[in-house]
Amino acid sequence: MIETKTSESDVTVHRRRSAGHRRSMVHQFLKFCVVGAFSTVIDFGVFYLLAQWVGLYWVIAQVISFSLAVTNGFIWNSVWTFNGIGSAPRHRQYLRFVAVNAVGLALNLALIKAGVAVLTGSWHQNGNPPRVPLLTAKAVAVIVVSVWNFAGSRKWTFR
Repeated sequence: MIETKTSESDVTVHRRRSAGHRRSMVHQFLKFCVVGAFSTVIDFGVFYLLAQWVGLYWVIAQVISFSLAVTNGFIWNSVWTFNGIGSAPRHRQYLRFVAVNAVGLALNLALIKAGVAVLTGSWHQNGNPPRVPLLTAKAVAVIVVSVWNFAGSRKWTFR
């Protein structure tokens, strides 16, 4: 039987690499959150403008605002958060980013609908729901969808 010994220095090197990897991922996540914050301002701003001021149906307003926010997010995440990481061409990365975010959009819409239903006590709304339940539900959806989008971006879009 062959015994392999792991020296203390090997363990130390492994621990340092693991700690460095965790710090790197936390750093990336924080950058992703900064980009996400700016994208969220775009999303909320355009959404509020279209749904509350223009009177556009909230689902259409959400699709438009989310699309603009996603494009902003891709540009900044590709050049700053993930530093152009990835072997795929930019257009393929953008399509992957859009795909991850399309799932995020579906999740976002479902969470907003469920949140509004819980906050108003009704699943059926004619027109746009009241502003406070709508924006509260949207805020909760943003948190959940952000985690999904980071995981998808890190594991698939910019790998």
